[in-house]
Amino acid sequence: MLSAVQKRVEVDIQFGIVRKPARFIAALGKLQREAFCQIPLFAVFSEDAIDSFQVQRERAANVKICAIIPSHNNADTIDAVVRALPDEVFALIIDDGSDVPIKNSRQRCEVLRSEQNRGKAEALKTGFSAAAERGFTHAVTLDADGQHPPSMFAKFADMAQKYPDCIITGVRDFSSPSVPPKRRFMNKFSNFWFHFETSVDLSDTQCGYRCYPIAKVSALKTGVGGFAYEAELLVRAAWAGVRIIELPIPVIYTPESLRASHYKPFKDTVKFSIMNAKLAFLAVFLPKGALKKISVKK
Repeated sequence: MLSAVQKRVEVDIQFGIVRKPARFIAALGKLQREAFCQIPLFAVFSEDAIDSFQVQRERAANVKICAIIPSHNNADTIDAVVRALPDEVFALIIDDGSDVPIKNSRQRCEVLRSEQNRGKAEALKTGFSAAAERGFTHAVTLDADGQHPPSMFAKFADMAQKYPDCIITGVRDFSSPSVPPKRRFMNKFSNFWFHFETSVDLSDTQCGYRCYPIAKVSALKTGVGGFAYEAELLVRAAWAGVRIIELPIPVIYTPESLRASHYKPFKDTVKFSIMNAKLAFLAVFLPKGALKKISVKK
């Protein structure tokens, strides 16, 4: 039976909050570690805890993150967004059938163009697939209209290093007077349905500024396209047992007249409502095991 102190230390190690003695012991050989762990001062560092720390450290070292920026007719803002990313970040721009093709304006950047506008869902799927092919394990998605500050990329990257198996999703400050009232309403509406379908509480299920573990999201089954795709992705991830962590972010709302919004209020709201009706039905009538099974590709 582990003592309370030993349990606390093991939890700290698993989440990367490790004290210097643990780092020292982890660097030793197996027999040396066993000897050290017999000393009362170091007895709290069990063999399993040290092994857990080593696994966590190795996984963090293998995290490779890129940026995915879907864009459709964002010529006035996309260049500034890409240039504001940290220099070492590789950016994948998914040009989703823009009237004027997007040009590459940065060294560590690649533009993937579709001649037709296929919608945000297909743009993101294209980005995830391309990122995986280029050796990336994680992708931070952000909008091309300047709404999501590129300066927050480092925060998402830090969180991904600590929690590589989790989805990190941004949380906007809805108390700001710059947030349009319809955005507040849509977020509350979406949050309600997400909680009903998953029993998980999130503050902002509509924010598109997220960091995804590519292997996990690529393994999820989804059935809708457009803007509803990101909402369904969170529900399916929760059903599949993927942990979702929130990260507070600032957000910039430019006047509607200056933004190239592709949200179609009636069409997208109807699609969103139909999707939630289906997901809610499944959540009510299927057990958790079945929900997980239908959310993950075979």
